[in-house]
Amino acid sequence: MCSHSIFWKHLLQTRIEAMGLQLIICVESDAQSKSDFMYIRSLLNAHYIIDPSSIKLSPIYMGGRGNYASKKTKTRIADYTKKYNGAARDNRTVVIYCFDCDNYDKQIEDKDFLEAAKQFCDDHGYSFIWFCRDIEDVFWNKHVPEHQKKVEAARFATGKHVRSIKLENLRKKTYRNQCSNICLVLDGMLENKKGT
Repeated sequence: MCSHSIFWKHLLQTRIEAMGLQLIICVESDAQSKSDFMYIRSLLNAHYIIDPSSIKLSPIYMGGRGNYASKKTKTRIADYTKKYNGAARDNRTVVIYCFDCDNYDKQIEDKDFLEAAKQFCDDHGYSFIWFCRDIEDVFWNKHVPEHQKKVEAARFATGKHVRSIKLENLRKKTYRNQCSNICLVLDGMLENKKGT
């Protein structure tokens, strides 16, 4: 390969690396189960263009939604951000928190929790994604018992069910059962695949 070609290849690679986007996605599930991120990853792969040379997905497993402001979660966000943003001149990181709504319309504790989590995200410039009532209800349209969550998430991730999801149900602005705002948030960051 001539030096001219090497120069242009290097320049192109530098430009790709300089335009990197990292999505730090904080989910309720723990690192053993990884169930929540399986659904989100399936959606991303099916409906968005995710070029690994310019987009990095970095899940953070909070091990319970109450850990969103914990020292451990904050430290991981800071570490991932520093490492990625420092790797190339124009790299940037977006932090996304994902929460189940649970019984927001019946239990004041769930409603108050969502308001506090949303305020936390707003205060820190983070994106706030909700799943009503929970992520399984949104992607399977049914309740999934706790002991089945990992198995059902893996089944979802390996199947083609994600293609049958009604994307309009993932572009809602207000809480509504079996719906989410996930695509509203992601549409502003990522390029959609054709037909989605």
